[in-house]
Amino acid sequence: MDNPRPLNIGMVITYDLSETGGGVKQHARQLAEALRQRGDQVTLFGPSTRSIEALQLRGFRGVVDISSNGSGNRLGIFVSPLAMWQFIRQQQFDVLHIHEPLPPVVPYYAAWMSPGVPKIATFHAYSERSSKLLLAARRIFAPLILPFISRGLAVSEPASRHARIDWRGPLQVIPNGIFTQAFPPGAHRTTRSTLRLLFVGRALDERKGLAYLLEAVARARAMGVEAELHVVGERDPGTSKRLPPYVLHHGPLSEAALAEKYRTCDIFVAPSTGQESFGLVLLEAMSAARPIICSSIDGYQQAANPEGTRWVPPRNVEALSHAIVDLAKHPDECARMGESNTRHVKQFEWSQLAPRIRDEYLSTIADYQRARNPVVQQRTILSLPSGSEVVPAADLSRLEPREQVLDDV
Repeated sequence: MDNPRPLNIGMVITYDLSETGGGVKQHARQLAEALRQRGDQVTLFGPSTRSIEALQLRGFRGVVDISSNGSGNRLGIFVSPLAMWQFIRQQQFDVLHIHEPLPPVVPYYAAWMSPGVPKIATFHAYSERSSKLLLAARRIFAPLILPFISRGLAVSEPASRHARIDWRGPLQVIPNGIFTQAFPPGAHRTTRSTLRLLFVGRALDERKGLAYLLEAVARARAMGVEAELHVVGERDPGTSKRLPPYVLHHGPLSEAALAEKYRTCDIFVAPSTGQESFGLVLLEAMSAARPIICSSIDGYQQAANPEGTRWVPPRNVEALSHAIVDLAKHPDECARMGESNTRHVKQFEWSQLAPRIRDEYLSTIADYQRARNPVVQQRTILSLPSGSEVVPAADLSRLEPREQVLDDV
């Protein structure tokens, strides 16, 4: 499905826009850029610890950090509904795309305050086991937001299964994407004696598994491998003070600086313990032609290339250390794995995935218009003179005055 008309897309981000990290925000920002390259107008908005008013970006104050799903989540619990309503009513969006709809409250405000605008949501989250408290919360919150959404997307099969706990509507799996040109391949180790390992993730999040990797690197060094570990991401102040000299914690980095870390490492390691729906870091490592050692969890199996990956059981320090030692002894195998990864990652290029998501927008708009005004659409098509161009259903909203569209609420 294609439409030459540019769309005016509102993209709702559930988590703190002031933070640079986070897979949901990275996905949304890159998708927005890919759509803009196609000619669409995309405005991102959501909660922020500081006021943001820039071109095609708006942040709203009122963020609270809430721990859930093994991670900290900075949500816009105290965002002003009046400020958001004043913003939304000025935008004239064709479609609203909500990333991660269930956490309160910004997605709810966006859905409630945009009558007449079709809505689609992407479900990013996944958890192998949901607590009774979390399931109870979902039963309370889901009816407040999901009836306003026409269509759903999920970034992986595990995310789709997790969404199906509450979501009963159309649901298409379209994975996370990457601009591979931002993470070009690096040279492979030949004569360097020190083995450079790379970990990317928040040290504060236990589910990222850094503690297991630190122990595994210590064991690998005891087995004769001169390994150093480079850690990129938000620091844990308590852990950082106790790091050995062969562990270098760089903190959060710009995209260019992060790409350089990928290019100059020998092996990328992702020892997460679970609760991962996909693994954007795996795409970045594959794009940079790095071999990967990662946990054999559902989400990572959606992204990683079996020919370029050594799988280890989560929380298994012994298996992790032996995988490091084995690859350290076989640089030629590392090079082969990295080259295979660069081929595998091409299927996740945004140039391929963004058009698929845009088609979902058009289907959402068309379904929404048919559901709300089927008689007008039928008469519009039937009354066209002979030889006239049939107007797609997705374009009918552009032909009708917005004042004639009934409210959702």
